[in-house]
Amino acid sequence: MIWEVFRQRSPNAEFVYCRDVHAPDREMAKQFAVIQHGRRKPTNALWVAPQDDIESVVPDEDTSDVNAEGDFVEWRVFRPDSRGYHTHVGDIEAPNAAVARRDAVDEFAEDERPLWVVETDRIGEITADDVAFGGTTDKSYRFAQTYNVDPAAEEVEASENEQIEAEKRRRGGA
Repeated sequence: MIWEVFRQRSPNAEFVYCRDVHAPDREMAKQFAVIQHGRRKPTNALWVAPQDDIESVVPDEDTSDVNAEGDFVEWRVFRPDSRGYHTHVGDIEAPNAAVARRDAVDEFAEDERPLWVVETDRIGEITADDVAFGGTTDKSYRFAQTYNVDPAAEEVEASENEQIEAEKRRRGGA
């Protein structure tokens, strides 16, 4: 199953699409998203949503015969930014996907580029309270053992210091 991943850089930033992960269920998708998309760039939170549950809507879609019956639920709306990455632009409440698509176009469409709409309950969220995002990656496994170990030892020590500093930043101590 393919899960689309959205990354939030900082607490007040919007969620921006950053690619996908392949996983059998939501929990594995969340773990894979952290590993693939949350460890190298500054990350506050990640959203994962099943690709099949993301409704794509083009602004010129005919929505004249939309049935608005049912219980209203919240939907997240994503619009392509200047680079083409879908960015969370707001939320709407709608009883079904057809109404969500229509309302998303009415409220958020700026041009002919397609919007994405996904029911909020279908999104899995990972926050900085759940995992430690970011920092540098430990590179000590790359160092070859040699007879002259001084240069390698210096690089290992520098890498360890980077790890310590990254951990301090993650905890807000630097």
